[in-house]
Amino acid sequence: MFYLLFIIYLVFFCWLIPRIKFFKNTGLGKYFLIGLFIARVLAGLINGYIFLYYYPVSDIAFFHQQGIEEFHLLFHNTAEYFTNIFQTNHSGYGAFLESSNSYWNDTRSNLIIKMLSIFDIFSGKNFFINSLFFNFFVFLGTAALYKVFIEIFPTQKIVVVICVFLLPSVIFFSSAIHRDGLIYLSISMVIYHLFFMMKNKYYPWKKILITLFFTLLILLLRNFVLIIMLPALLSWLIAAKRPKYSLIIFSGVYFFLGILFFCTTFLPHAYNLPAHVAGRQAAFIEIAKGGVSSISINLLHPNFKSFLINIPQAINHSFMRPYLTEHVNFLYILSALEIFFYEVLFLFFIFFRKKNMLIYPLIYFSIFFTITMFIVIGYTIPIIGAIVRYRSIYFPFVLIPVICYTDWSKIKKLII
Repeated sequence: MFYLLFIIYLVFFCWLIPRIKFFKNTGLGKYFLIGLFIARVLAGLINGYIFLYYYPVSDIAFFHQQGIEEFHLLFHNTAEYFTNIFQTNHSGYGAFLESSNSYWNDTRSNLIIKMLSIFDIFSGKNFFINSLFFNFFVFLGTAALYKVFIEIFPTQKIVVVICVFLLPSVIFFSSAIHRDGLIYLSISMVIYHLFFMMKNKYYPWKKILITLFFTLLILLLRNFVLIIMLPALLSWLIAAKRPKYSLIIFSGVYFFLGILFFCTTFLPHAYNLPAHVAGRQAAFIEIAKGGVSSISINLLHPNFKSFLINIPQAINHSFMRPYLTEHVNFLYILSALEIFFYEVLFLFFIFFRKKNMLIYPLIYFSIFFTITMFIVIGYTIPIIGAIVRYRSIYFPFVLIPVICYTDWSKIKKLII
């Protein structure tokens, strides 16, 4: 029964996608779009199968079970269904930046659970059909991001398609019914709407509302992502008016906000940002105890000296792990090969980058945002598996400029 229903829904989405104007405007062919969508669906099925049957205590299994319980609640106690997302078992609605024992920390999971309970109405509570629905919405985000980068690199269609739609870790983790896919969708939508509003110098209220909606979604799903994103957004908005000075503007804004970041150590704990980063690391250290992919990490203290000393280790963990020598299991070997390949691409960029490149403010946004995100991940997460998942959705933002700004003709001449 569910196999037939899955096929019916899959055929429906494959029929629908080329007919939706948003997808048609990508300029990608009908069957090409369908192929990219099916690739995402297959990744979601593989991911779901692994985490349902090989890791039964995973978040994904938990979300699925809780979604079914919320589905039943919808029909047996409708009032409770629509109000329990606003209820809390914690002491009030404070502790917005805390990593645990907070209403806001629970909300990031509750949103996914509510979403799945709605999917269950149409899927018969089948996990894999829910995955199909989920990936249709995330596919909207990938199409949005493609539109943005193809506008900047119109002659690099293959590179943009691969980096946005098909990077192994990106498609694997963003296709799973988890926060990563929704955050990838939300970041892409925010960038898409801001980019074209600024490009066209037209700011309709509908697009502003959509941008605010996805910004709020990032905040509720993983608040530290938005906090890290805000300096990059502010720099981008300023640099858009003075593109020639983009690097100076980004550097200046980050320098100033970096000083403010450490000045918050003089404020009460609720507003002490370095303390919250250190607290997030402490929470992950507790989670990592006894884990198969846990790694040693220096304890982070809420002061400038500690953050400075720990930068090399943070960069190593986030940009270079897992190593090719870390054969924990097959998935980690694949991750090690992937990150090694990206390191090679980066070396090509360093030694063979194009001269006199026109670098758009959005590219600076992508690079500054991604590097900051990676460093924070390296500071706080002592689990290889979590590092691989958390960083996955940010690869497109840095790999696209790295590849497109590399002079491949020089490399070709050198090889030949």
